[in-house]
Amino acid sequence: MEDSVKAVESILNYNFKDKKLLEEALTHPSYTDGPSYQRLEFLGDSVLGLAISTFFFSSYPDIGEGPLTDLRKANVSTERLARVAVRLGLYKHIRHNKANLSALGEKVSEFITMVEEEKDVVVHGGVMRAPKVLVDIVESVAGAVFVDCGFNSQMLWTIFRALLEPLVMLDVVLAQPQPVSALYEAHGKQLIDIQYHWNGETYTASVFVDDTFIASGSSETKEIAKLHAAEAALSKLTKSKTSDASFQTKVDFNKSTEIKDAKKILHELCDKKKLPKPTYKVEQELGPHHDKRFVSSAQVELSDQVLCVKGNERSRLKDAENSAASMMLCILQK
Repeated sequence: MEDSVKAVESILNYNFKDKKLLEEALTHPSYTDGPSYQRLEFLGDSVLGLAISTFFFSSYPDIGEGPLTDLRKANVSTERLARVAVRLGLYKHIRHNKANLSALGEKVSEFITMVEEEKDVVVHGGVMRAPKVLVDIVESVAGAVFVDCGFNSQMLWTIFRALLEPLVMLDVVLAQPQPVSALYEAHGKQLIDIQYHWNGETYTASVFVDDTFIASGSSETKEIAKLHAAEAALSKLTKSKTSDASFQTKVDFNKSTEIKDAKKILHELCDKKKLPKPTYKVEQELGPHHDKRFVSSAQVELSDQVLCVKGNERSRLKDAENSAASMMLCILQK
């Protein structure tokens, strides 16, 4: 345990004043000769959520509750924190009863192998469900740091931000929305029906839109099967919609006259013409944290084509979207 404490302090780049706190944070409930990490894990879960929420609340003053919630989920979700435990090697220092953890050890090994083969950052879910013990160890260590540093949330974030890097930022979340939420938003929750089948080993989730089968996905857990099915359905529906359009046009402008309340005007125009509502996407996120700049695009689906136009660089996200909407109105007028 002394070696483990030193190793984890090195990973954290933080020296504990009370080493017993870190020992407790590394002790699984199966080890009965001392207190386990459960209390610290409870605390760490809350303080990590608060720290990441505070960071994004300050970083993006112009976005609403929905994107902020998506950012928090993407950065401190079960899958995300489990991957942090693997990448940092925290799992190697868990004190436990081997006999009680033999089956769990196999799951952890399988998950580690899967993570090592991943090429890109996983924003939502993964191939298999993350073992809870991996998430617990990250949260318990966070709880231990929080207590040891005198409940200083800023110091906790300074330490843990480095461990959570690379953070999933707004452009990634907007480019890769949560599949189930995106499916409901695109086609209306009342039209979506997701049905499940369990064959004794795996769940299969099947997505139906207006009683028509679209796609399915399988996993050993119901939630991940649902996630994979939604991803497959979105992909299929998007391809179908694109192929139905006679052509798709992308236009870039460097300069354009800004129209006040362009987003509102564009929305009203689409509503009047019975077109799908305009959609916006962050194309670029530029500059340091204290001086962020955004470039947004606007997309409108017409009967025979899809128009996508990029706006000018702006210091606020809503202004970047308004710039894109202004340019879209100019294109539609022409």
